[in-house]
Amino acid sequence: MTHPPHSRPEMPCAEFVERVTDYLEDSLQVDDRARLEEHLGECTACQLYLGQLRQTLTLAGQLVQDDVSPAMHDELLTVFTRWRQER
Repeated sequence: MTHPPHSRPEMPCAEFVERVTDYLEDSLQVDDRARLEEHLGECTACQLYLGQLRQTLTLAGQLVQDDVSPAMHDELLTVFTRWRQER
């Protein structure tokens, strides 16, 4: 069900951060995408976050597996695993 723009619930920054990957992968539902884009149009901090995330993805996309040493690979996995467990 699509709501008029004025009746959509506002999206807090924390929800934006949780959904931004789905947004970049174009996998959000129409209403959720509209809410995210409305929030993005009003929130300078989230605009900056999205820009930084896009830049990170662009730079990381240039890496190949050989660019990351086995030790760094293991360290990254440890950090990401710990981060997920804390969420």
